[in-house]
Amino acid sequence: MIHRKNSTWTSSSLSLSRCEDRRNSVISALEKAAVFLEDQYKEINIDAAVGYCLMQAYLSATLDKWASEPGLDSERKRVALLDEKVLPLIEKAKQALNQKDPAYSGAFFPSLSPGFWKVPHQWTQTVPSFPFSPTNGSCLDLKTSDSCISFLLGTRGKRGKSCLVPDGCRSIMTKAHCSGYSLSHQLFYFLFAEMKGCSDPLFHNAQYYKSAFCHLMMQSNLNIKKRALFHDFGDLFTENILFCGMAGFSDFYKPQWLDLILNWQKQDKGCFWMYESSMTTKESQRVKRSEKILPGECSAHNTAVAVGAIGGFLYYGF
Repeated sequence: MIHRKNSTWTSSSLSLSRCEDRRNSVISALEKAAVFLEDQYKEINIDAAVGYCLMQAYLSATLDKWASEPGLDSERKRVALLDEKVLPLIEKAKQALNQKDPAYSGAFFPSLSPGFWKVPHQWTQTVPSFPFSPTNGSCLDLKTSDSCISFLLGTRGKRGKSCLVPDGCRSIMTKAHCSGYSLSHQLFYFLFAEMKGCSDPLFHNAQYYKSAFCHLMMQSNLNIKKRALFHDFGDLFTENILFCGMAGFSDFYKPQWLDLILNWQKQDKGCFWMYESSMTTKESQRVKRSEKILPGECSAHNTAVAVGAIGGFLYYGF
């Protein structure tokens, strides 16, 4: 009987130790990513800026969550310092973007404001039997995605009115059987609408669409992992985790998936690189959001989705 108690205690201690190690690894990764932002805030693109905003939202929510949890004083202090560091850097990046490309970047500026991104407080999981199946169809280009999102944000259209849903956006954002980046941007559109509190009838069925999209995105991730396609689709794999995590699907927060993302970080720079080798300009165009390759093989898009996803892992817990 004593032996059983000791075994249980040892197993529990090891589990707690693993959680602590993983938590500190995540915080360390985010600290390195903050150093990269500090060095490159003048050069990052709008994607990276949004990614860091998502990261910051998770840092703030993590601090609130940990406020009543004992034994996390050291980690809480590190996250608080990180949060304080990232906020002004995001504002500097926003100002730099405004100087370089005010027309394009300005369309997304509302999403760079503190408090815009609200993390989930309730969780669900994908449904394996959902009546949708993945395909190889690309149905949404970058220009259309940006346009539809800007209508929601009020940076396009009549007199700055937000939450507008043109018929073309209503149709394409609910099209079934899209895949890849098209699929993740359909979900991203619904997340923007949720953050803005849009009340258009389209969003009355938002949970249905989020469930459908994340079902397909889970199938995509499982296929990427099974076929070891990370060198080609590591950014999509991570983007799916980021967006579906933000949508409240906890089964995307798999510890082994976190380990993959952490291994893509360049330890000396803090950025992320998920590609097999150096990307040419032509290769970079396959990314369905804007990409920018920074010195030292640092990818703006890879870094954007990675810091947001890792922030979600920290908030959800281990």
